[in-house]
Amino acid sequence: MSVTPIPRVRSVPGGIGVLPSLLVLALLLGGCRGDAPRDDLPVRVQVATAPTPAIVGPIRMVLDVHDEDGNPVEATRVEVEGTMTHAGMVPVHATATKQDTGRWIVPEFEFTMGGDWILFVTIELPDGREAIREHSLSVMGRDDRSS
Repeated sequence: MSVTPIPRVRSVPGGIGVLPSLLVLALLLGGCRGDAPRDDLPVRVQVATAPTPAIVGPIRMVLDVHDEDGNPVEATRVEVEGTMTHAGMVPVHATATKQDTGRWIVPEFEFTMGGDWILFVTIELPDGREAIREHSLSVMGRDDRSS
């Protein structure tokens, strides 16, 4: 029975090695996502809930869509997808109703569980372009309300 030697991994002279360098790079790039827009459209969204803080169950959501200077932005459609920050939960979807230029309402957005949520707000502009904005939100569970 012959034994095949395991090849040695060579490192770059004076460096830390190729594989560890690639792992560090992947971790750094993965952490750069943040809440940065995925497009260059000058569209911002402010999200307000009633009640505040948001609770499990149906809540009213007000979405103010504006430009970088705070001026209302005309949109043809606004949709909200809520997803929890951990895997395993079914996302919640709602289409907002226009109340005024720049103001959209979701009368009953149904948070199914307390915890940290990410809202993906999709705004369709009159020319057909879409802006997607992220908003983080903590939702109080039923047990949290009494404290």
